[in-house]
Amino acid sequence: MTTPTIHGYPRQGPHRELKRAIEGHWQGKINSTDLLARIGEIRRDRLRTVATAGLTEVPIGDFSLYDHVLDTTLLL
Repeated sequence: MTTPTIHGYPRQGPHRELKRAIEGHWQGKINSTDLLARIGEIRRDRLRTVATAGLTEVPIGDFSLYDHVLDTTLLL
């Protein structure tokens, strides 16, 4: 029996919210606390979307704040 899953899900958000939040932090428009809160929201939204799609296995470890290639290298 097979189970539905995906190998990853776009980490930026549907409207590139992650990119905007990080750049806003770099520009001093939002502080570290607000950045971490926004990152948490984006991650929860991603997991909620995947879970409500009916997938029985949800990938983990595919979220990166900026450099996904470096993060993957560190995972290995």
